[in-house]
Amino acid sequence: MKLHTLHSGLAVLIALLATSGARASEPQAGRFLSAYGCEVVYERHGPKQESDVPTVILAHGFKRNRDSMRGWAQYWAELGIPSVLLDFCNATLINGHHQRNADDMRALADKLELERVVYAGFSAGGLAAYLAALGDPGAVAYLGLDSVDSGKLAREAPRQLTVPALFLVGKPSMCNARGNFSPVFERWPKYTVTHVPRATHCHFEIPYNKRCAWLCGRRSPQETSALQSEIRTLATQWLLQTAYAGIQ
Repeated sequence: MKLHTLHSGLAVLIALLATSGARASEPQAGRFLSAYGCEVVYERHGPKQESDVPTVILAHGFKRNRDSMRGWAQYWAELGIPSVLLDFCNATLINGHHQRNADDMRALADKLELERVVYAGFSAGGLAAYLAALGDPGAVAYLGLDSVDSGKLAREAPRQLTVPALFLVGKPSMCNARGNFSPVFERWPKYTVTHVPRATHCHFEIPYNKRCAWLCGRRSPQETSALQSEIRTLATQWLLQTAYAGIQ
């Protein structure tokens, strides 16, 4: 499905910019103890003026960290969209502990007293965000950035999301487990799925990691820039049209 720019989306963007002063504040770092004993480090990004718009909690991929997603948070902050990055502390080389990661995402929302949350994530972080959104009545939307399932946790979840969900999907490869979230899309057809055929798994992280390309496929610097711009635009436009559509 191809997303198109709507006048309503532009109106929301203007409202967000007016609310935020179109300027981002310095990130605010914090930490808390996971229910499983390790320490979760996080950082908040957003406009200088606080607002009551939904906050995006954005998760990184397997054995990565919040540095790999900071470009997303910085981009959204300039538009007045608040977000929070976190480092998962439960994953090991042999066990991603995706449900624990989901629990930590919900615990972070509780700690920050966020009443409305967009759960979002890349790769295995997309799985954790999916599980978190399933269990949080405060979830208003879900954004999956080339999400990857593990142990059929998403595929065999007993229910579907009750909030709007967008899955941005790259070219199937071993890096995204051959697109193994597709059975979830087929099971729950109400989800919105947008394919970016030339995008490799690496293009959904911002900033782009050149070392990722050695394993997941290379593109020219010009095409990489264009693909990341397309992915960023698709995700942000969808957020403006869903999670932020009612903002005046």
